[in-house]
Amino acid sequence: MSKKPEAIVFFDLDGTLFNHQIDVLPSSLEAIAKLKKNNIIPVIATGRSPCEVADLMNKTQIDSIIGMNGQAVIYEGEIVFTNNIDKDLITRIYQFSKQQMNIPLSFYNHEMIRVSEHSKPAETFYHHLKQHVPPVDDQVYLKQSIQMLLLLCEEGESGYRDVFPELTFIRNTPYCVDVFNHGGSKGYGITQLLQGKGFTNVPTYAFGDGMNDFEMFQLVDHPIAMANAVDKLKEQAEFITDTNNNDGIAKALHKFGLI
Repeated sequence: MSKKPEAIVFFDLDGTLFNHQIDVLPSSLEAIAKLKKNNIIPVIATGRSPCEVADLMNKTQIDSIIGMNGQAVIYEGEIVFTNNIDKDLITRIYQFSKQQMNIPLSFYNHEMIRVSEHSKPAETFYHHLKQHVPPVDDQVYLKQSIQMLLLLCEEGESGYRDVFPELTFIRNTPYCVDVFNHGGSKGYGITQLLQGKGFTNVPTYAFGDGMNDFEMFQLVDHPIAMANAVDKLKEQAEFITDTNNNDGIAKALHKFGLI
């Protein structure tokens, strides 16, 4: 059984732990190291998959993640939970996207990413993330478990919600919409972690800036919004710290006495 931490701190990435250059500030790296010395566990909580952020996890020495908006939960290298999408449901949404919406998809699990086709929307989105377009395999969901899909589009997701009530659709960037099982969220993934590891009485903190952090903010004991966060998230915050470019992470961790 894992040693019980003094507290757990969840960090969103884009707009939060990442600055505007998609990098981690030196003050944040130093703060994370201090958290670990204090037996406080840092956990990444992101819309991205674990395989996408492997280099970041190595750089920060964070080995726990709530990935794909709560669809895959890994604690200190151990897979605690995955929320797989039914294969028949993926077949339906893929055919609907291809035949009626002309929107390409990405397929995600905690180990890999594939795209349905190498398209202009895929190039635009992955360039935005400073990543290469993943390999093409539009049949990957028949061979592997899939925990999240992306609609690679700048608009059009409203046409899906009534057709696929089993799924949740959240626009995560101007160029994509995250798709996963209805009820899934960062908050849901955190619940799976706390219950699965017996940490339900451990104090929890979370940093975020966007609407995919909303359920996480409702769940943790101490929600902390970045100054650059959207207004609706700030309304849910216990504290609003400085921006992701101006040492907001370290400043709030100091304020709460965690480092």
